[in-house]
Amino acid sequence: MLTDIQAERFIKKMGAESYNERISIVEKYKKQWELTEIEFQSVLSNNNLIFYAVSKRYGKVILKIRIDNGYDNEIPALKLFQGENFCKLYEYSFEDEAYIMERIVPAHTLYESAPRNKRIEIVAEIFKRLHKNDLHERTYPTYTEWFEEGKEGTKNREDCEELYQYLDSAERMLTDICKKYSRSLLLHGDLHHENILKNENGGYTVTDPKGVIGDPVFDLSRFILDEFRDDLTSEPKEVVIDFVQKLGDGVGIPCEILLRCLFIETVIWLFREELANGESLEECQQLITNMKVAYELTLSR
Repeated sequence: MLTDIQAERFIKKMGAESYNERISIVEKYKKQWELTEIEFQSVLSNNNLIFYAVSKRYGKVILKIRIDNGYDNEIPALKLFQGENFCKLYEYSFEDEAYIMERIVPAHTLYESAPRNKRIEIVAEIFKRLHKNDLHERTYPTYTEWFEEGKEGTKNREDCEELYQYLDSAERMLTDICKKYSRSLLLHGDLHHENILKNENGGYTVTDPKGVIGDPVFDLSRFILDEFRDDLTSEPKEVVIDFVQKLGDGVGIPCEILLRCLFIETVIWLFREELANGESLEECQQLITNMKVAYELTLSR
């Protein structure tokens, strides 16, 4: 199912034993869920082995096998989010962290299929009816806990000392925002353009939630970052601010709040997802630059 080069990439990431164990799970559910025409998706995911397949019962599907134990709420989050504007979950195994879900066709991303102002309109409409408050007693992490994981995971890194000032500033902003925006809803957690796909009816379907509890105000930062292809230096600061202002107008959230959330998100991404996992400062230079630019944007409002 994978070429030697693809397999080598995953073995390097996971280790041979873990890789072989996860591949055996693919074979297991290929039989159990009656899947044919299995084709590996060549774009490397940090969290999943991803395959296109055809299900005897459901038609075209995507098979996902988790490879990152750090994120284990995707299946229950996907179950809860099902409905208008969201992809369907068909079969799943909590034990093996495997599932098949609706395959969206033609699956052009929001970035590919609409101009900027239209993208704002589309995501604003999706955002207004996306979040869930019926959690079925499932325990999800909170957005504040995500932040704390980054803080705790880097507290002994001496090479990060000059970056801690940004961590402290983000913590103060997070505390202030949580006082004003205090709802506890299930957020998508990764709402960017590649997770908003054009469907065969001409509308858009959302996929791949991470599942985190917090106020919806925190759920737009990934979208803002992806609008600029995860590089806040790619366009002038005035353009970034104008985009955030228009997005804020569309969802009823002040621009200055979204800019602060954007900065907090860059801190979480850098500290929790990279530095806490041992990435070097050299490997994180783009994320560090994003964080510094995002901080400067908060000072402009």
